[in-house]
Amino acid sequence: MTVWVPPPGTTGDDSLVRTGLPSTREDARDCPVAVAAKARPWIRADPEPPRRYEQVQGFTLKPLMDTLDLIEHQGLTVAQAIGELRRTNGTFDRKGRPPAHPGLVEWTAAAVSRYLAARAAEEAKGTTRTHPVPDEWVVGQLLRSPDHRGATRYEQTAWGRRYASSDGSVRELWLLSFGAVKEERSRAELAAAAHTVAFGVPSTAGYGEPYRPVEGLPVARTARPRRVRVVGAGCGDGGSAVLLDWDLEKVRENYTEHAVPALGRAVDGTEHVPGSSCVGCKALGGCTALHKAPGVLAPASGRRRPRRSVSATDLRAHDECPARFHLTRQLKLRSPRPESAAIRRGRAVDAWLNERHAALPARGCRHTPGPEDPGDWSAGGHLLTGDEARTGARMIAEHAALCPLDGLGPGEQVRVQPQLTCYDPELDVVVIATPDLLHTRAGGWVWREVKTAGRYLWEGRTLMRTFPQLALAVLMMASGVLGGDTRRSRIELEMLYPDDGGLEELDPGLPAVVDEARAVIAELTGPWLRDTSYAPNPGRRCGDCEALDWCRPGREHLATPPAPPC
Repeated sequence: MTVWVPPPGTTGDDSLVRTGLPSTREDARDCPVAVAAKARPWIRADPEPPRRYEQVQGFTLKPLMDTLDLIEHQGLTVAQAIGELRRTNGTFDRKGRPPAHPGLVEWTAAAVSRYLAARAAEEAKGTTRTHPVPDEWVVGQLLRSPDHRGATRYEQTAWGRRYASSDGSVRELWLLSFGAVKEERSRAELAAAAHTVAFGVPSTAGYGEPYRPVEGLPVARTARPRRVRVVGAGCGDGGSAVLLDWDLEKVRENYTEHAVPALGRAVDGTEHVPGSSCVGCKALGGCTALHKAPGVLAPASGRRRPRRSVSATDLRAHDECPARFHLTRQLKLRSPRPESAAIRRGRAVDAWLNERHAALPARGCRHTPGPEDPGDWSAGGHLLTGDEARTGARMIAEHAALCPLDGLGPGEQVRVQPQLTCYDPELDVVVIATPDLLHTRAGGWVWREVKTAGRYLWEGRTLMRTFPQLALAVLMMASGVLGGDTRRSRIELEMLYPDDGGLEELDPGLPAVVDEARAVIAELTGPWLRDTSYAPNPGRRCGDCEALDWCRPGREHLATPPAPPC
């Protein structure tokens, strides 16, 4: 039986174990140690880092939840609640609450109406009518003595919008998604949600305190329901779907079969997997699995911020438009508009190559056939037809002559789209990169990036300025994130065109290459580090911006006729 020990770099009391729905998701890129430490709220970093705060709201659904609370629990009309949202910029006059970005305010105002319409549509189907419940449902278990984990108290929560019938016989939990309804939730997550809804007790807790039952409630608010429903709501499109409708027997069966094992693995995790989990990890200071790379981004300067993660894609997005970066990369808000043909084609080609490169044993693509029907094929869930499909198939054929796995020895390592992570302690920033392909060759590492394009690159810019991810790859490899012999390592850029292909190389062992990479990344990192407001930068890219629906300056820019030529 696993005995979980607080990891190095932490201190505190591990007797309280608190899990929520994220604990059941078991994403392969999450760090088990970070997940397990998060499930113990009384474990803290040692030494504790200074508290730092962002100047804009970083929790996408917080303004929406607060606005709905005004409507469902305080009796305001929709117009009044949205008026308060706009008047206060999402702070609702609460001290210490950072304001929401204007784009988030716009998205929230629209999402409120969509969510309430989805609720009304579900009720119109004739199901048992339910009413908003302000209490948080919590399943608690208090032990007489510490168990094998050292825990004496377990708490299970499920974040969402809560509703119940007038007599308490039916309870509902609505799970909110940014875009469309998220129906692909795991059985473990749904089972944990149903269990908390069915057996949770109305509870409250102060900061750093265990939950305690709310006293003096009417019987209907505390009665155990006979049925529970979990409903998904798409705040981006107004859709909804009943994800489960179970009686208590079915709740118990599914919880025991699916949720209990997943929650056990979550709270017992001891493996270190550096990645995005490092941002909120309490054990980062003592982690030996995370590669430390002081100064990998830029010289430390300016106001210190809460720990963040960044990728080359983030930096490039911020350089193009800070508002778009904040709304789409940080808050994960994207328009439901279809992607352009070039983007769809690129994703499909990328997925096709990944599937081929991940095959075992590893082999090259020189003698691997392309799509059986070049005019109609799919990969990774991306379907292409017609000219778009034929162009993508020709790009796959061009890759066959450039595939780096041809002739690779049987003892070499091959990693397809791995997540690479390093930490810049001077900036308190976690740096993340996802190469298309990594493989060893003769004692060194080869980092391959693959790009598709409909036309040749402009020769007036260097490769690293055109593709900053190459510059970041140079710096990460030069810092030793992969190990191996840097003198034998290289970064490769494979360009695939409809009827051509080419390969470029960068040597991370050459000082001139590293110096240029450092200059490229520093130019992008400096503005990103200093930015606290994420102002829009209207321009030619507004037309295909995923955040245009919530960006007034962008829409005004597109509506303004271009100035006549002089």
